[in-house]
Amino acid sequence: MTMQTNATDTQMASTLSSLSKLDQGTLFSACVHKMGDARGPSGARVIYGDDQVHVLIWTGFSYQALIARSHKMLTQQLNKGGYIERLARATLEEHEDTTIEDVCEAIQETRDWFRKKLSDGVPEPWNDDMVGVWMPLEIDGVKVRGSRVYAGQARPEDPRAPVPGSIYVQGVKLGEKVITPAANGPWRPNSKPKTLAKQLLKESLPVGLYCQYRLDPERVRDITVDGAAAKAAKKEKIGIDPDALRALFKIAP
Repeated sequence: MTMQTNATDTQMASTLSSLSKLDQGTLFSACVHKMGDARGPSGARVIYGDDQVHVLIWTGFSYQALIARSHKMLTQQLNKGGYIERLARATLEEHEDTTIEDVCEAIQETRDWFRKKLSDGVPEPWNDDMVGVWMPLEIDGVKVRGSRVYAGQARPEDPRAPVPGSIYVQGVKLGEKVITPAANGPWRPNSKPKTLAKQLLKESLPVGLYCQYRLDPERVRDITVDGAAAKAAKKEKIGIDPDALRALFKIAP
């Protein structure tokens, strides 16, 4: 029987096909060469953050539940007291011009964002057709949870641009082992204090563990799912972040 899919890489789609049968999500493991960030003038751009990594994620779960859990955890932290001061100190270490006002605005805007998402209803990213840019990955008419296909316009003049039909997988990052570090290191943006505070805040919540990987055939290998992914992670000694595990098993609000 011939497999029918809306992705251009049928072999990759076949590997991910088992995800469509798992309603509560599962493990996904792969060696990925990250795209990284291209910075600098056209014709002389420098690539940062393009590490080669072996990653372990949990994919196919409810994104709305992840948002709800993050909102609940932030509220709990604020109710305990001292959270604003702790976030202010952490942000001050990154930017010497940080003020309490920056931090308070970051917290309020993040809470407002959570509330709006929960009030309006959060579409599952893998099931959201964003004006033709993304489509759910479908295999034999069944949508694959946690994976989507780029359906935007091609930009052949840019070798780093998304290619129509390419598969992306999304999930909560449980661990990552660097195989080959990026030659130019990570990109470090010169962010304003409020932006930094938002980043640090989200990194401390389940939503901050959310990630996406582009599965270009020439940049990914050794894909495994479910039990095979757990074995691969154990074999490669991928350090699983305890905070990631706690967030994962507390996703249900």
